[in-house]
Amino acid sequence: MLLYIHIPFCDSKCGYCGFNSLTNMIGFKDEYLNALKNDIKHSLQDMKTLDSIFFGGGTPNTLSPKDYEEIFIILKPYINTNTEITMELNPNRDINSINEFKNLGVNRFSIGVQSFREDKLKLLERNHNPKIAFEFINNAVESGAQVSIDLIYDTKLDTKESLILELKEADKLNIGHISCYALSIDEDSRFYKKNKNPTIDNTLCYILKNTLDEYGFYQYEVSNYTKNHKSKHNLGYWQSKEYIGTGLSAVGRINNKRIYKQNDFNKYIKNPTKCNTEILSSDDLRLERIFLGLRSEVGVEINDINKEKLEILLKEEKCFKKDNRIYSTNYFISDELALWLT
Repeated sequence: MLLYIHIPFCDSKCGYCGFNSLTNMIGFKDEYLNALKNDIKHSLQDMKTLDSIFFGGGTPNTLSPKDYEEIFIILKPYINTNTEITMELNPNRDINSINEFKNLGVNRFSIGVQSFREDKLKLLERNHNPKIAFEFINNAVESGAQVSIDLIYDTKLDTKESLILELKEADKLNIGHISCYALSIDEDSRFYKKNKNPTIDNTLCYILKNTLDEYGFYQYEVSNYTKNHKSKHNLGYWQSKEYIGTGLSAVGRINNKRIYKQNDFNKYIKNPTKCNTEILSSDDLRLERIFLGLRSEVGVEINDINKEKLEILLKEEKCFKKDNRIYSTNYFISDELALWLT
């Protein structure tokens, strides 16, 4: 079972962000944490062990390690030596917190760097600078935890040459995992509302993939590249495993039920265990397996897809078959392939 824990607080909200994150609300952290602890206790009833735990946001390290102590006490009975515990972090000057989070039990850090360029960080409305990012990542690596970083590409400032230079900087850091996301403008983001679209028309995704290949990073999902570790948590989603979502606006799926936690902060605080449930049909679950499987190394069972259309894709070498599963040869067009095969 996978467990996601949402921490909604942020120091500031980036222009491209459409997530349910809150600024100027840190004064209500105690109320939120109390609600969250009740939510976690309620959600983990009848659970035995957790394969992975993921603290996402928002920005989880807007809270201090001390703020998480009681949460880890609640989680302890469900954790074993194989449980992956990931925490998303934004680079900041509080470097000492890295070891404190690791001492709590976090064994994987996902660091939202987004860029190693000053001008691009400003375009994306990020608060840190490259110097802070390098120092923060180095300290995370030295902690002994697994380290992944997030990078954003396809901004109007990106060129083939500049992207290659950024990836060269990333490779110097001895990290084991990189997640690379093409900039997109969410309808709930400030960029969208201000009609600001700093993206480019011609994607650099193939330049990115080829460069990371040269540095020994293997693409195992459309946005994820690994040198020495994969994200057990994200792989669980792509493998259609069940997952529990806790915290404001979190989403889970148990059997054929999609479970949505409340997305209004005050309502969640008052009743953190209240949720809405959507019943998923067998066709809903099949479509989800197809879309998630084709965008990753997980692949999809041949019985889930249209076999006549599949033959066309096999002849065009856009897919291949192995052990009764179908795999995409190009994750960047996986959504189009999924639509075709359904």
